[in-house]
Amino acid sequence: MEIPEALLRHLFGYDRTLPLLATSEPEPALNLATREPRTDIRRERVTFGSTHDERVTATVIMPGSGDGPWPAVVVQHGSTPMGRHTNVSAVAGAAEPAVIGWAATGLLVIAVDAYGFGSRERADNRGRLTTDRPDLMFRTRDARMQSVQDLMRTVDYLQTRADVKADAIGYHGVSMGCRLGVPFIALDRRVKAASLFVGGSGPYSRFVTAGTAFEDLADQEAMINVLTDPITFAPLTGHVSKFVVNGKRDRTVGGVEPAERLQAAMAAPKEIRWYDGDHGEFGPTLLAEARDFLAGHLQA
Repeated sequence: MEIPEALLRHLFGYDRTLPLLATSEPEPALNLATREPRTDIRRERVTFGSTHDERVTATVIMPGSGDGPWPAVVVQHGSTPMGRHTNVSAVAGAAEPAVIGWAATGLLVIAVDAYGFGSRERADNRGRLTTDRPDLMFRTRDARMQSVQDLMRTVDYLQTRADVKADAIGYHGVSMGCRLGVPFIALDRRVKAASLFVGGSGPYSRFVTAGTAFEDLADQEAMINVLTDPITFAPLTGHVSKFVVNGKRDRTVGGVEPAERLQAAMAAPKEIRWYDGDHGEFGPTLLAEARDFLAGHLQA
C-alpha cells in the first residue's frame, strides 16, 4: 500500500494563519542536582495554540546571557507519562538532561509535551499506544497526526520569537520522538537538521487484530500503519541533514533489522551511529555528538 506524497501533505496540512495566542512565564533556572541558582541558562514555560483547538505546553531553555538570536532545537520525548520533563527536569539516572547543557552552550531548546503526554495527558490517553488495544487504533492515528501538526506549530511559534534564528531550526527526537519526528521533518521544510534516536519501522508499534473482536479492522489497521509509520515519510527527508542513532540490542524496536529498514529508507544526507546496547542505553557521548551535529548545521 503506497500513499502519494501529495495526499500525505494534504492529510497533515493545516491553516498556518491559526492564532498562536502564546503565553510565557519565567521558570527558575536551577542546578537540578544541587538546587542552586544558575546563570548560564534561562527557562520559560510557554503555551501556544495548535490545530483542533489543542494547546501545546513546552519548556524553553536558552543561554543565560544575551538576546540572541540563537539557533533553535525542537525536542520531542519518547513514550513516557512524564512528557517533556524527561528532557528538562531531574529524573532517575539523569540529574541534568543533556539538552539543558545544549542551551548553556548556545542553542535555544524547546521541549514540548506530545498530545496525550505530560501536562496534556487525559484519561486512557496512553492506552492507545499499546499493541493489544486495537479498539484504540483510530485514536492512535489521530494522536500521531496531531502530534506532527503540534511540532509544525512549534516552528510557527519559534518563528515569532526575536531570540530565534528563523532559518536555523533543528529537531531532536528519541524513540516516539523519532516516530513523530520523521514525518515532521519530511513535511516541514523549515527544519534544517535533525537527530533521531532509537527509531525503527516494524510490527512493534502495530495493533494486533488477529484473534480479537476487531479482526474486521485488519485492513484499516494496515492503512493506519502506512499512514503513520516513519518509513512512509523517510524518503522525503532529503532536505534535512540527519544524525541517526540505534542500539544493536534494542528490544523495544525489535533488534537491528527494524532500525536498518528505517535507516535505509531515509534519504541522504544522513550519518548513522550504532551503539552496543538496549533502547535507552545510548549514553552521553552520542548525545554530545548529536549536539555538535545540530549546532554545526544550524550555525553554518
